[in-house]
Amino acid sequence: MERNRRKVVPRIKICGLTRMEETSYLNEIGASYAGFVLWEKSRRGVSVAQAEEIGKCLKNGIKRVAVTVSPDLALLEQIEEAGFDILQVHGELFGEVLARCRIPVWRACNLKQPQDLKRLEYHPGISGYVVDAGEAGSGQKFDWQGSKKAVEEMRYTVCAGKDFILAGGLNPENIAQAVRIFQPDVVDVSSGVEGANGKERSLIVAFAGNVRQKNGTLTESIAGKVRDDEKE
Repeated sequence: MERNRRKVVPRIKICGLTRMEETSYLNEIGASYAGFVLWEKSRRGVSVAQAEEIGKCLKNGIKRVAVTVSPDLALLEQIEEAGFDILQVHGELFGEVLARCRIPVWRACNLKQPQDLKRLEYHPGISGYVVDAGEAGSGQKFDWQGSKKAVEEMRYTVCAGKDFILAGGLNPENIAQAVRIFQPDVVDVSSGVEGANGKERSLIVAFAGNVRQKNGTLTESIAGKVRDDEKE
């Protein structure tokens, strides 16, 4: 049985920024988080220096998230020196990194099957848990219905009192359904708001509108604004 939870409007994270101009879209919608992928194997990968430069154009209050894969102490030092607000860790979370980290940590789980969530470790230094698709950045979502019970259990055990960040295959068309099913604290989107040349303003505006509308649909004013942008 699902436990009752007070419904809140999720905060928004736009992940995988690679261009300076993309920051204006986050500023416009009032995003809570901007994610920078610090992993050379990702097509959205940027260096710490590039991320730092792009991040200078973000409005105050938008937190910068360093998205990493099995980071070591050397990378952690660079991230902290660059002034990132949050460390997001996929892959291995090494004990020495967790012990030395001076900023909040988001622990990510790439969910291939529901039991993967049982491997998540609890630590007071972890402030949030990211549930992502089996292959991060693929644009594919995990099995929402098949994993719903496992996610619910995780939220009342290892994730209790911490942020639950929903990622993996989110886009303007399915985000309203995702919010209804999971009631996350944060929604995390990347490929779902991209076009041929990276992040697209119209898709980000539509995504934010659908997150924030109670009925899960764009208001007429927002939808019209998107259509007008696409005509320009």
